[in-house]
Amino acid sequence: MDKSDALSLHNEFSMLNLSDLLLARERNHVELMRKEHVIGTAVGLYLIRKSDPWPRKNSVRPRGYTQRPPRTLQNSEVRDYSWPCILAFVDEWKSERELNPHDLLPDALYLDEKRKVPVCVVYAPRQDSPETPMQPVVYPSFRLGGGFPVIADVQGREHLASIGCLLRDGHFVYALTNRHVTGPAGEIVYCQVAGQRVRIGVSSSKQLTRLPFRKLYPDFAGKEAYVNLDIGLIRIDDINCWTADVFGIGTMGPVADLGIDNLSLRLIDCPVRAYGCGSGPMSGQIKALFSRYKSLGCF
Repeated sequence: MDKSDALSLHNEFSMLNLSDLLLARERNHVELMRKEHVIGTAVGLYLIRKSDPWPRKNSVRPRGYTQRPPRTLQNSEVRDYSWPCILAFVDEWKSERELNPHDLLPDALYLDEKRKVPVCVVYAPRQDSPETPMQPVVYPSFRLGGGFPVIADVQGREHLASIGCLLRDGHFVYALTNRHVTGPAGEIVYCQVAGQRVRIGVSSSKQLTRLPFRKLYPDFAGKEAYVNLDIGLIRIDDINCWTADVFGIGTMGPVADLGIDNLSLRLIDCPVRAYGCGSGPMSGQIKALFSRYKSLGCF
């Protein structure tokens, strides 16, 4: 190891935590988004291409090391030596020679006079159509529950959304779904049961659409950012027609209690599952946290 590296505080990347990353991103997000082809940022752990060899002590990079394929979420992974970092997503992958010097992304950004945060560039090309093909919609024959579709009539069109799970406030039981489908409070929501369209409830006034980031996470940096929420509740008419099981998954376990005190980079690579009425069963891993896009009106 180089003696200068051993004595430098700037390269202690492993000591960075989630709060540090969000602060560094907050201070540099606007400048990063001014770079050509950068379309968004997030925080997480440095992604290594699956084809890249594992490092050996005193190893030297082979010739042509820079001529590697673009790094994507699909062809890369988190390894035990991955640093905490800011991820910069680009819609085109170019070499340094093809870019204007002003558009080159730095290897690291300064958090303060003593610390730097690595930058991991990820290729995320635009997709005009979803990769997951639409599956035949499965309607319930008797009981409704999570994973089944709900139907809302909006301006002469029929909108479908998936039910997430059941919630209660101590008095009423609600079905969790998307607010853009349920609409304002009092809208009637339907489902198709045993081949017949039936009313299942009305949209509740308890819904969330958009909130300032600092209101949800007061201890994290993000004063000029909003969190896009699409949370709607359906107040169920008859609870006897419902089950707490989620179709395609089964009975839900206990709620994960996530908050400022325990929200950390340990969530990276955690498995997640869901069932959508149009997409069917879905599974994946958490690859990054708190994604952020180009701003409109400074937000």
